Amino acid sequence: MSQDEQLEQKVSQYATLAKENKNIDVASLMMSALGQKDNTVSSRAKRWAYLISISLPPFGLLFALKYYVFSGEDDAKTVATSCVILTVLSVGLFWIIGKTMLSSSGTSLEQIQQITPQEIKSTLGP
Repeated sequence: MSQDEQLEQKVSQYATLAKENKNIDVASLMMSALGQKDNTVSSRAKRWAYLISISLPPFGLLFALKYYVFSGEDDAKTVATSCVILTVLSVGLFWIIGKTMLSSSGTSLEQIQQITPQEIKSTLGP
């Protein structure tokens, strides 16, 4: 069976499926049969962008800029928006955790600012 015949058979199968069930996305099936690549950000790239946005908040904005300005994929703006939201949430979470840890230690910010380099050297040893 030639490649054209296989393609024709797939198209007829997709047409039959579309008649049976209106929820089937025939256009995606046809693109798949023709071997065309979907114009979306890969799931691996999304995963890295989201992971960096959460774990290293300032760098998440770089991914947002990359996908919002420089990327031509269809869902790039959605990925960029998600990176910005995750970065803002991560910064807020780090701030809250830092503030909680500082307040639970019984030390105020003013006390930390008054520490001199000589005091730090004396605590580290001779």
